[in-house]
Amino acid sequence: KTPVISPLSKESGKKFSNLYQSMPSLEQMRSAIFEYMNAKGGNIMAVVDPKKGSVKQYLQENQAGTRIIGLTTKSTFSADSLKVCLKKDKMNYVVLASESTGMILAATNAMLAVQKEYQVQLVIMEPNETLDFEEISLTRLTKLKLLYPSLTRPNESVEANQFDAKYKKLNKIIPNAFAIRGFDVTFDTLLRLSQDKSFEETIQTDDSEQIESKFNY
Repeated sequence: KTPVISPLSKESGKKFSNLYQSMPSLEQMRSAIFEYMNAKGGNIMAVVDPKKGSVKQYLQENQAGTRIIGLTTKSTFSADSLKVCLKKDKMNYVVLASESTGMILAATNAMLAVQKEYQVQLVIMEPNETLDFEEISLTRLTKLKLLYPSLTRPNESVEANQFDAKYKKLNKIIPNAFAIRGFDVTFDTLLRLSQDKSFEETIQTDDSEQIESKFNY
């Protein structure tokens, strides 16, 4: 009956009744980004690499309002297929699901070309290492206002800077992502244990924001 809090696992489905996942699952991250786009009243479309069959299935089963842009007979991106899906009176969100440098460059080139006529924004549903390569410049992603769900938030507050300074003083090194995550999970748990109710009760009613993470079980 002891609550066990997992600090890093993103697996969906609880294997044990006392296990609490403190990280959102991939499905929750995907859902959050679509909730945001729908709340903005956007025109949502997707460029899906043929190798991303699971993504296409997810969109068809869970995001039926998303228009999947057709590819050529050679399974390459077509700028014309994108343009016929665009709407002038809305923000056009283009969800890109591909790890192919060629397809990413072709899709973003087409988006940059129509920016004078349409509002367009590039979206990814999960981290994509291909976007870190030199062939795809940060300037390109900035111009298209890359939108993505994040597990953590940047924090430049006074409290966050004090945390960094104290951590460095004690450990002779700047805290990395794992150190900050460990602090956040532990502090949130201690806060819950200090209440006049059980841990299990607090997760039903209370959330908290720490250095980089928010906990809303």
